[in-house]
Amino acid sequence: MYSGLLYDAHLGRPLEDYFLHQPKVKVVRARRREGLIRARLMGAAVAKAPILTYLDSHCECAQGWLEPLLQRIANNWTTVVCPVIDVIDDETFEYHFRESGEVNVGGFDWNLQFSWHAMPEREHKRRNHTWDPVW
Repeated sequence: MYSGLLYDAHLGRPLEDYFLHQPKVKVVRARRREGLIRARLMGAAVAKAPILTYLDSHCECAQGWLEPLLQRIANNWTTVVCPVIDVIDDETFEYHFRESGEVNVGGFDWNLQFSWHAMPEREHKRRNHTWDPVW
């Protein structure tokens, strides 16, 4: 512990100090471990921006990833968007970018195990462009 704050060994100082000169960043700490969803809800409760973006620790953002997502929200403010998730090989860390327009959809089975599935044929037929949303 450091002055009542968690000390971040990677940054070499408390997270609050690291973001001291970043006025758009606010560090919110829970009193105890809450889990991913509750932590995100805590952040959303104090956020002041009109659009929230959640990034997990495994996310790597390429140039131009955000603008198409923001455009979808600008077209319809009730939209919830998620980018195509490219693959980073878990053994070689090689980045596999999908230029072909190939899109998989995530889903859960009855045991709540997540896995990727091919996009349904009805979606292939419905979409006019590779950048059209998948329902």
